[in-house]
Amino acid sequence: MAYKARITVSLSKDTIKFLKLYCVQVKAPSMSALIESIIADIKRRKEMEELNARVAAYYDSLSAEESQEQVGWAELAESELAASSET
Repeated sequence: MAYKARITVSLSKDTIKFLKLYCVQVKAPSMSALIESIIADIKRRKEMEELNARVAAYYDSLSAEESQEQVGWAELAESELAASSET
């Protein structure tokens, strides 16, 4: 288990009320576990955004010829997948 450090935050009463209700709704074992889960979700989303940006940058950097080659590979993969799922 990773070392955990205690922090203190000040939140509005509405936010605390929401978090307590949400904690019960999602059956989180504790408020700390809920906050960890929320932060993990934010991290995953951020990582996915960064990955998508890198993928977009890669495809944007391709020449027209390279781009067309990628389309050909995608069409081949798609047809192979369709053929394998029919059997």
